[in-house]
Amino acid sequence: MVTVRDWGDGHIKNSLKQTDSNTWLLGRFMLNRSPYPSDTATWNDETDNSSYTLTTAPITKPPQLSQPDSPYISLVHEAGDASVIWAIGSVALCKIRCIEKDVTPESVTLDYVQRQQPNFSTPKVLCHLFDNNRSYLFLQRLPGRTLDRAWPSLIERWRTYYVDTIVAICEEMANWRGERLSGVDGQNVFEPYLLPRGEKDYNKLHATCWEIGMDCPRFVFFHADLGPANIIVEDNPMSGSVGIIDFEQAGFFPPGWIRTKFRVSPGLDLSFATHTPTLWRSNVQKALGERGFKDHAYVYMEWLEKS
Repeated sequence: MVTVRDWGDGHIKNSLKQTDSNTWLLGRFMLNRSPYPSDTATWNDETDNSSYTLTTAPITKPPQLSQPDSPYISLVHEAGDASVIWAIGSVALCKIRCIEKDVTPESVTLDYVQRQQPNFSTPKVLCHLFDNNRSYLFLQRLPGRTLDRAWPSLIERWRTYYVDTIVAICEEMANWRGERLSGVDGQNVFEPYLLPRGEKDYNKLHATCWEIGMDCPRFVFFHADLGPANIIVEDNPMSGSVGIIDFEQAGFFPPGWIRTKFRVSPGLDLSFATHTPTLWRSNVQKALGERGFKDHAYVYMEWLEKS
């Protein structure tokens, strides 16, 4: 099934509508803010002693619907017609995505990762709701800032430290094994880089890996989107703790895809024009090579040209 996208009033950035100063409509769901904490709320926001509760919206839509205009709601990311992320208060993020059929939900992947008790932090899932062709994933925000934002102010020692830390995290996750190229629940994994141009069938990822010559009898867990915008570091580096977010592409892959993805994906670049954009992924892939991870980038680019 091909997901139908809408660039009009039904655009995904219009998925969240405001009904009054403390209530918002998301598809067939309602989000309400109360100016006090509650034991029955979906989550509490200790910053201002408020609470947020998700319920099923009434069948009859409220008469007044408008674009969000509230000090409690702000748009923090928009990815074309595929997804948007809203910040809600100081605690939560709401990631709204178009659903890809038969692909593992991110909340399921996060649950799997957290059960491995990793040496890095991940966001807590507050709630995950589904409505027609869209999902609404509510996550607790990790403290700190993205490595992308931190990079310009970091001294070389800390830049090297974060490269080495991500390589160690890749090694840690590669110890979690799967039986096939898939998400953690056996459904498909969302990795557009392994599909021929114009293709939308994620059942065909395995065939691509064989064409590229990656080791397919063995499958290991990989985040698959470890760009600096998905790595959370301390505002002021002290302990060196790291958090990882955005597990929507994560799953079990051939080991050769780990280093290769850093080699071929501009989506893992730094965003700051004052620095070499490819510096992050270039340093990571070199460090992965030193740890024995294989590189299939040249064969991958030949395959991509033919696809």
